Amino acid sequence: MQTEKRAQVYTVMMIPVTGQFVVLLEEIDGTRLLPIWIGRSEGESILMKLQNVMFPRPITHDLLVNMLGNLNVNITKIVVTDLRENTYYAEIVLKQNEKKLVVDARPSDAIAIALRAGAEIYISQKVLDKCPVVSKPITQREVDDFKRELEALNPSDFFKDLENMDG
Repeated sequence: MQTEKRAQVYTVMMIPVTGQFVVLLEEIDGTRLLPIWIGRSEGESILMKLQNVMFPRPITHDLLVNMLGNLNVNITKIVVTDLRENTYYAEIVLKQNEKKLVVDARPSDAIAIALRAGAEIYISQKVLDKCPVVSKPITQREVDDFKRELEALNPSDFFKDLENMDG
């Protein structure tokens, strides 16, 4: 059985040079961080929820959560399930009455939906085993240094050593 580690959003930041966002998930009962490069609209959606920005009309992730709620479908959790060829995969776990449904999703969408639904976020051990270890910064200086390093890093730099690990 695949084990999962509970996580939460540590931070979301925009990389100014590329316009991409990075969402950092942190292991709740551990010291590891998982950086996931995501698109601009998903990054903005996650940030808006974290900052409690409200809109007069629902944006896409709010709309999906509202629709599922109206159909009596509960979003129980999301899981970042795999990392293949520098791409993360996730699943949204749903429950309708006693029926469990699992839907494939991009981690960015799954995280945005989980935040809106109050669902728990998990990272599979398989993903943590495949990723380079990034430890949580402790002091404010370490946090600032870490953010500077992330701004200078692109996804291919982060994943370059993984190809050597697969063989």
